[in-house]
Amino acid sequence: MARSKSSGRWLKEHFDDPYVKQSQQDGYRSRASYKLLEMSKKDKLIRPGMTVVDLGAAPGGWTQVAMQLVGDSGTVIASDILAMDPIAGVTFIEGDFTEQSVYDKIIMALNGCKADLVISDM
Repeated sequence: MARSKSSGRWLKEHFDDPYVKQSQQDGYRSRASYKLLEMSKKDKLIRPGMTVVDLGAAPGGWTQVAMQLVGDSGTVIASDILAMDPIAGVTFIEGDFTEQSVYDKIIMALNGCKADLVISDM
């Protein structure tokens, strides 16, 4: 099945995008990583030692940045309906976070702590 002209145009624009190229060079899973890096730099959003919950996390660009910024002393819990390749140090919960069973898993992963920050790029 052939791609439509608009699909081909989108792919060309996507692969020509400087943030897509930079994310590939830097090892980030998506160009969206730079949005969170910029917000965090400007507003000191994420700091070492924080507990961060990332909802709608796949493919994991924001999760990567969050883990990088909280460091070993922090906690990152990521959840998405879609599967996501593992990220070192991150607890991933697959499922719809609006469903009680998934919500309960997120609460259990917090291990009695409160989240310092909930992020989402949905």
